[in-house]
Amino acid sequence: MNQLSSNRVFTVDFMRFLAIVLMVIFHFIYDLRFFGYVEWDTPDGEGWRQFRQVILTLFFLCVGFSLAAVHGRGFQAKSFFKRLSLVILGSIAVTISSLIMAPQNWIFFGVLQFIAVASMLTVGFARYPRISFTLGIAIFVVFNLGWVTSMWPFQPIAHLLPAYTNDYVGLFPWTGMVLIGIWLAYQPWFIRDPLAKLGNRPAVMFASKHSLIIYLVHQPIMFAVFGLIQWLG
Repeated sequence: MNQLSSNRVFTVDFMRFLAIVLMVIFHFIYDLRFFGYVEWDTPDGEGWRQFRQVILTLFFLCVGFSLAAVHGRGFQAKSFFKRLSLVILGSIAVTISSLIMAPQNWIFFGVLQFIAVASMLTVGFARYPRISFTLGIAIFVVFNLGWVTSMWPFQPIAHLLPAYTNDYVGLFPWTGMVLIGIWLAYQPWFIRDPLAKLGNRPAVMFASKHSLIIYLVHQPIMFAVFGLIQWLG
């Protein structure tokens, strides 16, 4: 097993910062379309779908890295369940907000719901980078071969869920990316922090440390602003 670094890796902070910036841009464009300012096919059109996949990849690699960094030397129950509780509460807030703002397309398993479940499924692999990498790749292979769909395990209750939901994140294949993030935390080239020369930029560190809060508040704020502009117009 490769040595797990105990130091903060700025590259991870920058990845999380970049994911947040791209997410805000993506949601801003989505809001432009929602309020009728543009006709771009967000979020599912060609190009926009790949844009979202880049954001998810960055976020979930960071989730896996964090699981390894915290639990790679042994499961830290207090830390895990404290973080899990915050994510679950955040996911509930997102679902309630979506029921208010978009009741026909409410979010039942978005990014935060996925992070909560995927964290529980993968934390046990935090000490095993090779197994994590192998299993992560296997999940992507199984998914791309069509042996399991992104809607698993929701097929039996599909009739109770919206035909189209905003911000859906399937356990397949994205759990694989979290597992690859665990593996990444043990790689010497990554632990050496390839972006360390950029320095601990305050904006980067702030966004990285407060990513959950930013995730929760940015879209309601933008939605309210767009709504107010439309109402005043």
